[in-house]
Amino acid sequence: MEAINLLAILLGPILAVQIQKWLERQKEGKQRKVDIFKTLMATRGNVLSHHHVEALNRIDLEFSHHDKYRGVISAWKEYFDNLAIKVDTNEQIVVWTDKNVELLANLLFEMGKALDYNFDRALIKRNWYSPVGHAKIENKQEQIRNGILDILNGEFPLQMKVVSDDDVIQRQTELNDLLVKYYRKKLEDGN
Repeated sequence: MEAINLLAILLGPILAVQIQKWLERQKEGKQRKVDIFKTLMATRGNVLSHHHVEALNRIDLEFSHHDKYRGVISAWKEYFDNLAIKVDTNEQIVVWTDKNVELLANLLFEMGKALDYNFDRALIKRNWYSPVGHAKIENKQEQIRNGILDILNGEFPLQMKVVSDDDVIQRQTELNDLLVKYYRKKLEDGN
């Protein structure tokens, strides 16, 4: 009996520390999953954002270790497979985009359910906010990028307009003359 008491006294604190560490790892693991879910929910209206893509790429890492998340992994695989489909025509793009919205909503629903959130699929699909101004800015930036690429690829000439201003020409000529005199003197002096 004394041996059992001694063993309990010695192992008790060690076991308590190990149990505490295990509980902390469990809590941190759940928090990483919740962070992914929150990021995806917050960016579901902007699926091209770096945060959204990064969160998607973390799903396999964080959700694949437990049967509780089987629905999440299944929904993610289905969504990922659809993301990888190549579409060419506008009609295909419309169908593909609509299916992506459905599959993302399903993924978020499964994630929410696994993490003890109670969301409706319809709410996930429709209740997000993205200001019109953001879309305008993104469209303008895309136009600028495409325009610069067209110029750099030689598909569109860079137009220039030469303006003739006698005063500017006079000052430029004077500056040119002064520079020539300065460098001639430097050469004559041997500097």
